[in-house]
Amino acid sequence: MTTVSLQTEEKVVAELAQLGVRYLSRQSNIGTVKRRAPQELLAALVRQPSSRVRVALIALLLARPDYARYVPAALKRLTPPEMQTLKFFYTAAICLQKQYAETLQVFLGAQWQPLPDLFSEELGLSGEPPAARMEALARLHARQTGEGLNWAGTYENAARHLLRRWEMEKLWDQ
Repeated sequence: MTTVSLQTEEKVVAELAQLGVRYLSRQSNIGTVKRRAPQELLAALVRQPSSRVRVALIALLLARPDYARYVPAALKRLTPPEMQTLKFFYTAAICLQKQYAETLQVFLGAQWQPLPDLFSEELGLSGEPPAARMEALARLHARQTGEGLNWAGTYENAARHLLRRWEMEKLWDQ
C-alpha cells in the first residue's frame, strides 16, 4: 500500500469513527477530519483497496441508516463493478439490520430506522427470509466476483465488530 493510499484510508477510518463506526484500528492519530458528503463517503468506502475498510460500509449503514438516502447518488460516482459491490453490501446491511434489529434499536434509539430495500428485487433475492437472503446474496457475490470467499461470514463480521465495539463503549462509560 502506498503512502498516499494509506493516508486516504486513515482519513476514511477517522471519518467512520466520527460517525460511530470505531472498531477499525488506525496507523496514525489523525484527529478530527473534515467529513465529506455522505454519497462521497459511501463511494470512497467502496473504492478502498483494503477489504477491512471496504466492508465497513455495512457497519456504516447499520450505524447510520439515514445514509440509505445517499446510496443512489453514490452509485452515480462508481464504476459498474463498484456499483455491484455497493449493492451487495447494502443488501447485506438490510439482512443484518433485520437480524440485529433489537440490539440496533437499543444502541441507536430514535436514530434507528429500517433500511429501504433498494436492490433485492434487482439481485433476484426478493421474498426470501433475511438469513436465506444473505446466504443467496453471498453465493451471488462469489459467483459474480469469482472470489470464493465466505461472503456471508464477511458481512456478519462487519456487524459483529460494530456491535461488540458499541457494547465495550457502553461498559467503558459506566
